[in-house]
Amino acid sequence: MNMRSKFDLIIIGSGSAATTVAFRAVKIGKKVAVIDQEPIGGTCALRGCDPKKVLVGVTDSLESAKRLQGHGIAKLSAQIRWDELMEFKRSFTESMSSGIERSLRKNNIEIIHGRAKFIGPETLEVDGKIFEANAFLIASGVKAAALNFPGSDLLIDNEGFLSMPNLPKKLVFVGGGYISVEFASIARKAGSEVTIIQHSDRILANFDREVTEILDSLLRESGIEILVNTSVKGVRKVDERFEITLTREGKDEVIYADTVVHGAGREFDSDMGLEAGNIKWSRRGVEVDEYLRSVSNPRVYAAGDSADTGGPKLTPVAAMEGRIAGENLLNGNSLKADYNGIPTTVFSSPPLAMVGITEEQAFEKGLKINVRKGDMTSWYNSRRRMIPKSYYKIILDNNSKKILGAHMLGENSEEVINIFSMAMRLGINVDTLLSMPFTYPSDTNDLKYMIS
Repeated sequence: MNMRSKFDLIIIGSGSAATTVAFRAVKIGKKVAVIDQEPIGGTCALRGCDPKKVLVGVTDSLESAKRLQGHGIAKLSAQIRWDELMEFKRSFTESMSSGIERSLRKNNIEIIHGRAKFIGPETLEVDGKIFEANAFLIASGVKAAALNFPGSDLLIDNEGFLSMPNLPKKLVFVGGGYISVEFASIARKAGSEVTIIQHSDRILANFDREVTEILDSLLRESGIEILVNTSVKGVRKVDERFEITLTREGKDEVIYADTVVHGAGREFDSDMGLEAGNIKWSRRGVEVDEYLRSVSNPRVYAAGDSADTGGPKLTPVAAMEGRIAGENLLNGNSLKADYNGIPTTVFSSPPLAMVGITEEQAFEKGLKINVRKGDMTSWYNSRRRMIPKSYYKIILDNNSKKILGAHMLGENSEEVINIFSMAMRLGINVDTLLSMPFTYPSDTNDLKYMIS
């Protein structure tokens, strides 16, 4: 007969949403367990945004120096050494998991390694051991979306790309979303030949069309080949290379690569016996109410990438939802998530940042708007860094002068977008922003010229 371990709270996953709740629960005396089949720490810290940004930082630094050759920097012979870059990345990731695990254990949080499977509404199993809890939080993240062509198992995912021991000469990315555009930018700056295959008519479909078209042109100018309206029919290994069969404009063609990367989206990893736990779910995650509680099992809450909410699948959103879910499951349902004004950035070359709605979305909603847009390439902050292209588009409400959306393409756009995000969340209008004394000369100060 299996011995059963009983907890006040069991958390599936160990990323930002999960740890936020775990530490909060033990502070009020709850007995807590954290279960993860992957190393403790979650996707962002170990296999996603953090290691990616290390690579972005190094490759961007070299690109910046090259732009300034002849403007105070002598001609460079520097190039990316991929093995050293991977070692630098590991200096951040290798200690992260053990550090988070030590912190959890120090706070008397039990850590269980393995895949959790619900076997009842209040019971789950991990490697044959049975665990019960009064409440559960599902915050286990997502996995690479299933692809429906032969040979899809030959592709590597984001974790595979971030662990490549050597930089392939030729890389092909399937999909035109965040992962492909960011990793393609890194690989190209590091010296690879790169192709992006996108089934629809443009990359980054959730961003403003006009701004992404500018980024598309810049990526192409950098040497990245972008094939839109193109579908992959199959991938097979031929000797040491991969043969990729495509369909473009009704015709089949074949291209070759040393490595093929899956960048065609991610989906909820639902393999945890959700039906046995009476937990309804969709491709986007556990179906939850406004308090992030399961609509079918009141013992269960979900947050971050594992929750089917109106929020974007971003690390700051996961942390926010973790805080809200934790408060609700520990102290009663009272908090609701506010998804207004959440910024996001594609760390491409150059980075593309946005918050709020696009011009197309404003048109579809029939909103009366005032669009401010323009090229910032000739502005001081772009010229002093020899940036080849900077652009902005700001969408304002005609009556209130409040910001409905902001879109920025250029260096440090991921920082400036936060000011627009704050303005949206706090209801600050253009007149108030114009009255703010920002540091000069800074990229943030330039936002005054965008809205005046």
